[in-house]
Amino acid sequence: MKLPVDAIYFISLSKAVHRRRKLLDHLKGITDINGKEAQWHIANDGNNVSHRVDNTLKRSRNRPNMSLGEIGCCASHREVWNKIIQEGHQTALVLEDDARFDMAKLTNLVNNWHKLPHFDFLHLGWNYYAGYKEQTIEAVDIPELPGLWKGDGMWLTHAYIMTNWCALDWFNRTMVQNNGLDGMTADMQSYCDAYGFRPHICGQDRNSSGLMRSQIHHTG
Repeated sequence: MKLPVDAIYFISLSKAVHRRRKLLDHLKGITDINGKEAQWHIANDGNNVSHRVDNTLKRSRNRPNMSLGEIGCCASHREVWNKIIQEGHQTALVLEDDARFDMAKLTNLVNNWHKLPHFDFLHLGWNYYAGYKEQTIEAVDIPELPGLWKGDGMWLTHAYIMTNWCALDWFNRTMVQNNGLDGMTADMQSYCDAYGFRPHICGQDRNSSGLMRSQIHHTG
């Protein structure tokens, strides 16, 4: 299956061998529009980042300091956004290594891609959270694309499509990290044309035991 995006990136820590193998097996046969398979971006562990972390600006006081996992996750996504910018991709799919597609829904999205409204950011499987401000979210009535919503406050960063413009805008907006990645991206959706699917087209692997447990933490 060729997805109508210029590139596919997946984020995975070097040590997450089992998670990566499982994802790559899941992605067999899926390529970008040019027939190129998903590209591995080695996740940042939070110890060497290019952005600034300011815990005094953190909105959630339940955990007043960002963990290394939260810092590394933010850095990892920013590094992928920078690749999208530098490579000049018009659109790119970004995955974390626990992403799992509903293949029937993915096929339907590809077949009806031309019916999507203009978007800067397209979330492929979000959860609702409006803890930081009033959320604006509304259903989009496109019969061929059920479960499509427009708005902000869409949490989770395991699977999304973004434009080059969005990558640049979000890269600049996250030069100072003031929250976990979920919280920041949910807010930044207010400044762009953001859409998302719920029920999801791409969910997360629920196997949370042993070596498959997530090693990247991005919630606020």
